[in-house]
Amino acid sequence: MTDSVIRTTFVLLLTAAGCALAAPARAQSQLPEAIETMPIHIGPLGLRPSLSITNVGNDSNVFNDADHPQEDFTATVVPRLVARLRGGRLLLSYGSATDMVYFKKFTSERSINFTTDLKLDANLGRLQPYVSAGWIDTKDRMNSEVDIRVPRTQRTLAAGARMLLASRTAVVVSARRFMLDFDDGAQFRGVDLTRTLNSRSDSADVGLQLLLTPLTTLSMTTSFQRDRFDAAPERDADTLRLLPALQFDPTSLIRGSVAVGYRRFRPLSPELPDYSGLVVQAGIGYTVMGRTKFDVDVTRDVQYSYEDLEPYYLSTGGRLTMTHQLVGALDVQALAGRQTMAYRSRQVLEDARRDQVETYGGGAGYRLRETMRLGFTWEINRRLSALDDRRYVRRRLYASLTYGS
Repeated sequence: MTDSVIRTTFVLLLTAAGCALAAPARAQSQLPEAIETMPIHIGPLGLRPSLSITNVGNDSNVFNDADHPQEDFTATVVPRLVARLRGGRLLLSYGSATDMVYFKKFTSERSINFTTDLKLDANLGRLQPYVSAGWIDTKDRMNSEVDIRVPRTQRTLAAGARMLLASRTAVVVSARRFMLDFDDGAQFRGVDLTRTLNSRSDSADVGLQLLLTPLTTLSMTTSFQRDRFDAAPERDADTLRLLPALQFDPTSLIRGSVAVGYRRFRPLSPELPDYSGLVVQAGIGYTVMGRTKFDVDVTRDVQYSYEDLEPYYLSTGGRLTMTHQLVGALDVQALAGRQTMAYRSRQVLEDARRDQVETYGGGAGYRLRETMRLGFTWEINRRLSALDDRRYVRRRLYASLTYGS
């Protein structure tokens, strides 16, 4: 508890000081990696502080319960800090965020969540290596399936390099280890999450990048991944991915990236069925006439389940968000999304279980300053399932205030 208070106080002090210094600065549209364009830059040091107060409002179904929904007032305060420090050919990047989650009635749902990222890049001419580390200590919901607040830790270690072969061509290699650990005693629907989900994933990637235009990059990546579980070796699996992708510069008419490829997911246990097929990772944005912005996110990939008899599922989902600048600093927003979870059983059945999670909502926002926005959002989440106790409806009406982003 003492360590948590110290880390929270440290991030709050840095963010508060940064926000005070950054108040006169204008918002920057360039990439945040450029130290000179960050709100605060002193010689080789650049800082980007921000603060958001979100989810201030009523949650109609705190526990996503099918039969007895319970509501509560909730709010979340998130100070963030991004720092860049350049020294010769080296660039050190640091990112930190602290989510302070409040519930009025259900005090067991309160939490302080920490996220930290650290990366060191080197520019050695044609060779550009890097090493990075990430750490998350959180009690937030992990995903649409494990939709319960239980403490867990996620750690990531990675290293790689980019080698320029020509002015428009580069080879990229990387290696990564991801570790997921739930706290002892963490359970969901009677299942011990430390037994079914505590794991590590090791992956190695090699890819070729081709600069098609100054704003568009084409890449082809081959990835090998090993998933190993601490207490459930029957869940172990190996993966091969072939993933071509297009990446668009943030300043181009179309921004974001889209990757559509192939994954061969092969569990080591003969009891589990394989998956070979399409995978998608896409996040695309487009602005019409400078006033209406469309953002589309699409994903399709294999995800591990907490279930014993249905160890994994194929997740396919999409989300569309439209934001229209109504007049002056006032904007309106609408969103809609759907995710399908097609479960795979140890014994292949003709009618596999398929759950759906739907999200609809809308709202309005007002930009008080160039770096400050006040927004109000109404949102409804609904889960459809063949299992009666997995169905639920959750409604939220909340406000948010963001500064510095």
